[in-house]
Amino acid sequence: MFDDAFRRRLPALVAGPVRQLARWRVSPNQVTMGAVLLGCTAGVLVARGAAWTGLTVWLASRLLDGIDGILARETGQKSAFGGYLDITFDMLAYCVMLFGFWIQHPEGAWAWPAILLGYVLVTTSTLALSSILEQQRVDAGDGDRTIRFTPGLAEAGETSVAYVLFTAFPAHVTALAWVWAAMCGITVVQRTLLARRLLGTR
Repeated sequence: MFDDAFRRRLPALVAGPVRQLARWRVSPNQVTMGAVLLGCTAGVLVARGAAWTGLTVWLASRLLDGIDGILARETGQKSAFGGYLDITFDMLAYCVMLFGFWIQHPEGAWAWPAILLGYVLVTTSTLALSSILEQQRVDAGDGDRTIRFTPGLAEAGETSVAYVLFTAFPAHVTALAWVWAAMCGITVVQRTLLARRLLGTR
């Protein structure tokens, strides 16, 4: 929902660190791997009850996740494999963090698997539409990213907002989890309607 606005502003905010990483000859894929390691560590911390520490580590991992693509473009190292690693490791980190909350808040019962199902469907609908748009050469206005994302209610930025809310309001975590699961479901519907509009009877 607000990923595009954040992505437009991020390069100017991290220009200094990106230049330093380039000088140190750190590759974009190494940054991606650093991001997923931090993300998984965050999930473990949440599961062990260190929710705020885990959230801090999570936000650091998301910053690295935003830097890898910028570094790739700045150093001419943009690659299809890098895009593959990015989305695969993103989903790993999202799920490990989700499992951390699930373990810490078992009272969430069916809300957590509902979110997990939402993640599967959001990712599947995104990648399926991306692949078909590429094959059909349809412009969805998604910029120069390696994998063609289409906008939706639940995106990367909203995922982090959801995790912040889970941490800040543990007494209401079940209700918040259901809201997040519903947002994921709405996103799948949005993408399906977009696919129908863009592809028609192709």
